[in-house]
Amino acid sequence: MRNRLLKLVSAAAVLGAVTCSLSVDRAAAQGSVLIPQQSVGFLLGPVGGMNLVAYNSSAFPILNSEKDCFTAQNGSDIAPWGGFTFEFPLANEMQNFIIGEVLYDSKSSKFTAQNGSKRVTPTKQNGFEADGSVETALTADLAYLLFNVAYKYNFTPGPSPVGPGIQVGPSVGLRMTSKFNKTVTVEAASGAGPGLTNSTTVTQPSDVDGAQSLRIGIRAQVTYDIPFTAAWIATPTVGYDFPITKVDNSRDWRAQAVYAGVAFRYFLKG
Repeated sequence: MRNRLLKLVSAAAVLGAVTCSLSVDRAAAQGSVLIPQQSVGFLLGPVGGMNLVAYNSSAFPILNSEKDCFTAQNGSDIAPWGGFTFEFPLANEMQNFIIGEVLYDSKSSKFTAQNGSKRVTPTKQNGFEADGSVETALTADLAYLLFNVAYKYNFTPGPSPVGPGIQVGPSVGLRMTSKFNKTVTVEAASGAGPGLTNSTTVTQPSDVDGAQSLRIGIRAQVTYDIPFTAAWIATPTVGYDFPITKVDNSRDWRAQAVYAGVAFRYFLKG
């Protein structure tokens, strides 16, 4: 009887060990199925907006022939920007991203004229005299091809980018356009009678002598991701583009901008 009991206990112990081993193997197998590795993919699409451009410069002559009479210094205007953007999530919670951008960025603007005009200038033609004037104005066509890399952080996690965030990173620009547009308006005696005048306006473009071919800056912005669908996300943005390099060292000319725009990105999931 005692031998039978020992055999039964031994058999039960062996069976329990086998069952326990099978349960562990099954649980491990189930665990590998329930917790798979995910590939989050990336987002890409167009982006564009407007710059509120500001020029800071020393005073310099608008007309090379009149270095002391007509000068320009500083300035501001509105100019467009746009291109393509790529967004790479760094984790499944969609809060940390690396951003890449290729942009056409216009920093075109009007300069502010200092001593930009001469009024009540006596003029004479065909023996008739009249008070005339000379007015000058200066604008710049300035544009770069920008390559931007940035880190973006969203404050709200989600299955796709959602909610407010901040973004900051360096910007490198290759000069595409750099031209001055000089406008001179002359009002003078017409020669048709006393006190009668004619007005003539001439605009002349010229290359910016001394313009730097490379622009380096820092772009910082506030973003807000709005998922319209599971795949399409719109991102309004407001930011500041701070220049590290100058447009032209001889004029101590820097071009900076406060900008606003929106990106439309398509989520390509891995």
